[in-house]
Amino acid sequence: MSALRAARLEGTGRAAHPRRRARRRGLDVEPPLLGRYVPGRSPLHRAGAGAKLAGLGATALVAGLVRSLAPAAVAAPVLLVLVAAVAAVAVACGLGAGLLLTQLRRTAWVLLALGAVQWWLEGPLRAVVVLAAVVACVWAAATVTATTPVAAVLDAVVTGLGPLRRVGVDPGRVALLLTLAVQSIPVVVGLLGQSRAAAAARGLERDLRAVLVPTAVRAVAHAEALAEALAARGLDAGLDDPDDDPDDDPDDDADGARGDHPDAPRGRSPGPR
Repeated sequence: MSALRAARLEGTGRAAHPRRRARRRGLDVEPPLLGRYVPGRSPLHRAGAGAKLAGLGATALVAGLVRSLAPAAVAAPVLLVLVAAVAAVAVACGLGAGLLLTQLRRTAWVLLALGAVQWWLEGPLRAVVVLAAVVACVWAAATVTATTPVAAVLDAVVTGLGPLRRVGVDPGRVALLLTLAVQSIPVVVGLLGQSRAAAAARGLERDLRAVLVPTAVRAVAHAEALAEALAARGLDAGLDDPDDDPDDDPDDDADGARGDHPDAPRGRSPGPR
């Protein structure tokens, strides 16, 4: 049947392009989980990255404390108000309700599973409390991500880690680590999308091995290429064994073992006269 269908498609000039098939199956690669930076001129866009990160931390702290310490009858309305406040800030910044709905759609299975477990263990009111806390944190993180460039976030992290230089923390290396982590997420998602599209083109879209194995191989190859690029630029300095002294010359050690004087010529030793 498949060969006959392919022949009919070829006869009508409608080739089943792999990309088209993948798009029909919803295999296109989506933006990152928390979205991308959306340029704008709102007060939140103009605010400093450090202040926004502090606000995000305060939101998560409030949500966690209310969820843990307050009774469910009190925590539920408070957290729902917090969710509404975060949503109002996102909409006021020009991000639109679509961004918030996208976060709910992407985390729907996690939220449903978490809510079902909490409902079964502690009742419906506690499930509302937990889900409201999670949604508030996710929406706050998405709002900060959409209003702050990644470079500004990294600069804020480096500035915040500046006082830790006295205890041996290198903010530059931390910033490099965060940069690589942030850039690796869309790379791995893109590799997964390529593997899914290739598997769909072969009719193996339901075979997990046909999707996960190529993705893992490509991810490892990308990591090795990235490590080689960093080593070629000398960014792996300081990661070697500290016991290895670059000033040690193996030739000098060999000369010392033979009892030769270091100032003596290194030609052939004169024979007996």
